[in-house]
Amino acid sequence: MIDKNSPIPLYHQIKQDIKEKIKSNKYAVNDPIPSESELISLYNVSRMTVRLAIDELEKEGYVKKIQGKGTFVKKKKLTQELNSISSWSETVKSQGIIADTKVLEAKEILANEEIAEQMKVPPGTPLYSIKRIKSVENEPIGISQVYLLAQIVPSIINDPGISDSIYAVMETKYNIELSTATEVVEAKAADEVESSLLNINVGSPVISVTRLTTDAFGRIIEYSRIISRADMYAYKVFLQGRRKAQQDSE
Repeated sequence: MIDKNSPIPLYHQIKQDIKEKIKSNKYAVNDPIPSESELISLYNVSRMTVRLAIDELEKEGYVKKIQGKGTFVKKKKLTQELNSISSWSETVKSQGIIADTKVLEAKEILANEEIAEQMKVPPGTPLYSIKRIKSVENEPIGISQVYLLAQIVPSIINDPGISDSIYAVMETKYNIELSTATEVVEAKAADEVESSLLNINVGSPVISVTRLTTDAFGRIIEYSRIISRADMYAYKVFLQGRRKAQQDSE
């Protein structure tokens, strides 16, 4: 419950209490939480305080308001750990979640200057461009745009396995060892195309991840850009120890 004598704002206390009830499954996924009137009575606070708490819960991805129906508990965010090279489908399966990936486009292109610079190849180098939409329970969660060196994975766009895991196809069919990957994670606002594909409002927060993957020979074989809904996806990084500050030798 809440403590009205605490310096912590009442709306924050209510938000935390509801979060704990969601985590403990007292309020289950897809079930409605108590109505505004019920929460006002339960916590003995104003309507404005309750609305602030619900708004915060919605921003953090715990609930979703449906006009005329109420406020419902959302599925928990998918979490991808950034300490190994893994695909989206592998991440989802490891969490016991049923997901779907639809290939929107798979074609051969010639590298433009931007992509060529990223992949350290001459402009005009043949590449495969694969664009996919990723969904959980028919709800779109991410857009994946992948560029691959065509000479390394000939005809991969014709393999039905790319709708599941491109990495698995590269490893099993082409015997490619994925050695290292460098990622840049940024927060941004969804543009018109992204919002349309992800079924969110223009300007909604999304997570943009750019990845460069190398093989055992040090070649950049993949350049990808993934846009994920910030309310349904999160990244987790494992850190260990601290880098010792260099001592001034002078």
